[in-house]
Amino acid sequence: MQFSTAFTIALAALASMVVADSESFGMITIHSGTNLQYAHVYADNGNLLVGNSGDFFTATVTDAGKLKLSDDKYAIAQDDGTFKEGSETDGSTGFAVSKGRLTYKNSDGFFAYPIDASSYTLSIKSSDSATGIAVSARSQTDGSTIPDFTPSGSSADASVVTSSVAVTKSVTSTTSVAVAKSATVAAISQITDGQVQATVSQQTENGAAKNLAGLSAFAAAAAMLL
Repeated sequence: MQFSTAFTIALAALASMVVADSESFGMITIHSGTNLQYAHVYADNGNLLVGNSGDFFTATVTDAGKLKLSDDKYAIAQDDGTFKEGSETDGSTGFAVSKGRLTYKNSDGFFAYPIDASSYTLSIKSSDSATGIAVSARSQTDGSTIPDFTPSGSSADASVVTSSVAVTKSVTSTTSVAVAKSATVAAISQITDGQVQATVSQQTENGAAKNLAGLSAFAAAAAMLL
């Protein structure tokens, strides 16, 4: 059986639509006024840490909702809330990108536990010694936040995100952050800043509004056919 070139291209396009990962991004932590502002996520002895040492990691969220790291390993959430690296089979699902931030199980709240003066353990659970942070998903080309990404193979919904930190946004016009991936360095010249203030719960639900807008459009189209 022979397939035409057009049919082959159509199949490839369909496959790319069905299975797709997010854009590759750098993981920059945000908490104004601390040394966690513009730190990055890296690995040490298989554990995911936050700080300004270690190799800078980039990542993608896979179509299955797993966080694939630039060393071809995957993030695994532990029972105590911390993360380690492992195989794709063991990688935890539930990751997504919403409003420029990495989320896990519909929450963009992460925490950093101090190890020493310059390094922290990344966690999804809080304690008295932990500092709340956001993980900004930054493009490797221009430093901007990447588009929202909701894995088709995950229950995560980028439109419904619970935030464990209240953030006051401002624009720092003169800040430049060097982001390295192998030999590639992306300069972030303008970054939307975030000041962690307190622990609150915020949820955005626009599903009902979308459904109402869809029904209105459908009714308008039907009226034109009458």
